[in-house]
Amino acid sequence: MAATLHPAACLDGISVRQRARRVFLPALAPFPPALWPLVVHLPVLDVNGALVAALAAQAPFRAAPPIAAIFACDPFLRPRDMAASLRAAGITEVVNLPSVQAHEGEAAAALGAVGYRAEREFRVLLALAEHGLRPIAYAARQEEAEAALALGLRRLLLPAGPGWAKLASHVAVEGGEALAWEDAPFSRG
Repeated sequence: MAATLHPAACLDGISVRQRARRVFLPALAPFPPALWPLVVHLPVLDVNGALVAALAAQAPFRAAPPIAAIFACDPFLRPRDMAASLRAAGITEVVNLPSVQAHEGEAAAALGAVGYRAEREFRVLLALAEHGLRPIAYAARQEEAEAALALGLRRLLLPAGPGWAKLASHVAVEGGEALAWEDAPFSRG
């Protein structure tokens, strides 16, 4: 299996070597990990604001920075400003987590009606790439993986589980690199 990434709301006690495989989402720090799948999708968190604040409160990473998790459909997100904050903190990689891809049915349709779709997330990642960050596109299913690849994103984070190998093979055939998302609290099923 390819590299496996894990969520982290706090980086204390994580070795430098392990830190590079952590997806940093500090907005979840007040909550126990068992609640993350629910809380991350409620409109009660400023995911991006918490990330910027947490990074500003510490010294920049000199080695093995974590991967920054951003809510790419945040209507207040300014990619240029976010990229500047991340680079100043020593962050080099960014992923679209939490993702609107976790929603289905009527909730997904309502989000899509106002433009909150995986494609929008992927376009934000591309904008961040223009400002010097390496994007990792979270793709919950083959449909999203194909959309990310079609837009030129090549590093895809896929939910670990029974369908991982098949989807990872598809990504590889299309010229991409598949990463596994273990302890995937933000994905469906």
